[in-house]
Amino acid sequence: MQPERYVINTFIQNLLSRVQFPFGVDEVTKVIELYRLGTVANGYRAGAVTFPFIDVGGNVRAIQVKQFDEHNHTTGTDFLHSIIEKHHTRNNKPLPDWLEAYTRQDKRISCLFGEHLLSKYHSNPVALVEAPKTAVYGTLYFGLPETPESLIWLAVYNKSSFSFDKLKVLQGRFVYVFPDLSKDGNTFKEWETKAKEYESRLPGTRFIFSDLLEQLAPERDKSEGNDLADYLIKQDWRLFRKRNIQEQPPQPEPEKVTKVTKVTPQQNIIFSHVEPLPKVEVFKTERIEQPQNWSNDIAEFENYFASIELPTQPIKLNRCSTITDCSLFIESHFATLKANNSKRTFLPYLNRLQELKRILISSPVSR
Repeated sequence: MQPERYVINTFIQNLLSRVQFPFGVDEVTKVIELYRLGTVANGYRAGAVTFPFIDVGGNVRAIQVKQFDEHNHTTGTDFLHSIIEKHHTRNNKPLPDWLEAYTRQDKRISCLFGEHLLSKYHSNPVALVEAPKTAVYGTLYFGLPETPESLIWLAVYNKSSFSFDKLKVLQGRFVYVFPDLSKDGNTFKEWETKAKEYESRLPGTRFIFSDLLEQLAPERDKSEGNDLADYLIKQDWRLFRKRNIQEQPPQPEPEKVTKVTKVTPQQNIIFSHVEPLPKVEVFKTERIEQPQNWSNDIAEFENYFASIELPTQPIKLNRCSTITDCSLFIESHFATLKANNSKRTFLPYLNRLQELKRILISSPVSR
């Protein structure tokens, strides 16, 4: 690492001094080292940041070069191999053998941004976004993966890169997916449909989609294709770091993972402490006060659900979540609660069972 080069790196300098809530040097340095971010020192892309795509085996598959303005909006995009190729062409020099071979590949960005972290953090849940910049922001706001429950922020590269070949490396993990906004929610729908098919091919994997932005973002943001980073950067990152560790996501139980899940505002690990966007009423559920032991509550719910005929049609649990398989939903929630009795992290599972019971009591299944 050559610290002097980051002085001309616009992206890094923006994070240190130009954003509304600047980050500390130590925080930014840790993220640079985590993702191995670099700087283009000279040439027509001087001052640009480099985002290396390093696979789980530690092999560099591609290096994206991004130029940003002082608001960290993209002004230019390139790839390091393309820059090197242009340099040789302009100077009438033959391409190196490795570059000749590289340019003949069908797929050059063949892994996830941040994929190399999977080999170090073997069981951590993953937060998956589209662009490397958003993954960097996610880590800056929520911290490095310092515990087994901490999120690893990875990026697919672009909309069309949400592919099975790239995502199969995530097998066995909880994956929280945050698609960029799009007109009519097309990206969200496309990724969610693909995830359902991928889960059937990746035992033990669950893709959990948060549609909070889809629900709350104004139409202009959707048309402009805004993403999670556009909202995070308006918030004070120190408030995110202070959030209670109890909001961390649960670890997967492979035998029970069979469905793509949507996250409610109440369980949302990303925005649970952030004020909702204006002029939108967010659905709220009555919370269970945390007891010392949940065994009585679990037994009460088991007795209730065993005594009724469960609906076979989808049930809208709230405005942001629909249960497609009621029996499986209940079974997986009981398994999780029994394995994690009284752990505050898993209280949302108890809350959701309570909400389902309330709905079924008010609208019983007709026999």
